[in-house]
Amino acid sequence: MQLSLSSIPKRNHDVMGRTIEGETVLVLPVQGEVKVINEVGSQIWQLADGQRSIAEIAAQICQQYAVEPAQAETDTLQFVRLLVEKGILSLV
Repeated sequence: MQLSLSSIPKRNHDVMGRTIEGETVLVLPVQGEVKVINEVGSQIWQLADGQRSIAEIAAQICQQYAVEPAQAETDTLQFVRLLVEKGILSLV
């Protein structure tokens, strides 16, 4: 999987999510699993709409949270990679 800041992630339609008090509960029916992601992870998942690149998502995270741009890009890229590996996100 070639993942870069220009990659465009989108939510997997098989995964259902609900945000409760800042955290998102994801139901992965194919895997028979439930995952809970924190507030920042929830924001990344919400922004992964198939329209924005990872760089654009990281820029939004940088604006919303007190984090340096380079750190936001690194963390967002790693988190998106994890979600792609788990089948929660895919790339356009």
